Amino acid sequence: MKQDNIIKKIWLCIYPLIFWAVNQFVAGFLFQLYFLIDMTNKGKVNLVTTQSLTEFTSENIVLILLITSAINILFFAFMLKRNNKLNIGLNCEEGKIPYIISLIIMGISFFMFSSGIIDMFDLTKYSDSYDTIINSLSSGGVIFNIIAVGIVAPVSEELMIRGVIYNNLKKYIKPALAVFIQAFLFGIMHMNIIQSTYAIFAGLILGYIYEKSGSLLVSSIFHISFNISNHLFSIPLLSDIAEIPLLMLITGVILLIYTFKYFNKKSFYN
Repeated sequence: MKQDNIIKKIWLCIYPLIFWAVNQFVAGFLFQLYFLIDMTNKGKVNLVTTQSLTEFTSENIVLILLITSAINILFFAFMLKRNNKLNIGLNCEEGKIPYIISLIIMGISFFMFSSGIIDMFDLTKYSDSYDTIINSLSSGGVIFNIIAVGIVAPVSEELMIRGVIYNNLKKYIKPALAVFIQAFLFGIMHMNIIQSTYAIFAGLILGYIYEKSGSLLVSSIFHISFNISNHLFSIPLLSDIAEIPLLMLITGVILLIYTFKYFNKKSFYN
């Protein structure tokens, strides 16, 4: 009986990741199958190679991400709704607009901080796949990319990591330890040494603000702001700032500390 309980606890904490991984695999497989069938119909099946399949998947990675993220949202929102954990309110003291703005700035400032660190120490040299992944996720047009990578994907990750996994972890361990575990899981699911590293730190912040506010909307605003910042700093003037790693780092740290203090002061969760 005790062993059954342990297995159940472990399952409740890992099944979201299993669902996520299977979802990614199936979507990628179906896209590659479509490519194979299309090339066969065109009489070009001899041109189908492992490299061409990989390139086709990479070219459509944003669309794949959008589809899988939408499926994740439907599934995990259902699971959270069923367990009365789908909290998307703003639990803050008076002044919701300043509160939302502070979360947006917090997300942007963390992007500035992490981007400054990566560029200042030229960390991309330690990962051959980092630039490839970032470039792939930046393809597909700005608007489409912002919707898929900047909005839909972060919401799906918040529902899965903070919503399902973190809440399940809290049933069996202390919140502080649960924050660290969910941050680690959030990091490793990015499967790239650079992304995984800053995702772990982002996960710690996201776990904390979710625990502090009790709202998936709050953590989603931070997450969305961080993801969209990649496009934000590609526009004129801001792109010039992005070329100065030390400025990005210092500004990011200052804004992150200030907005974090504001968040702590204004948030409450009963």
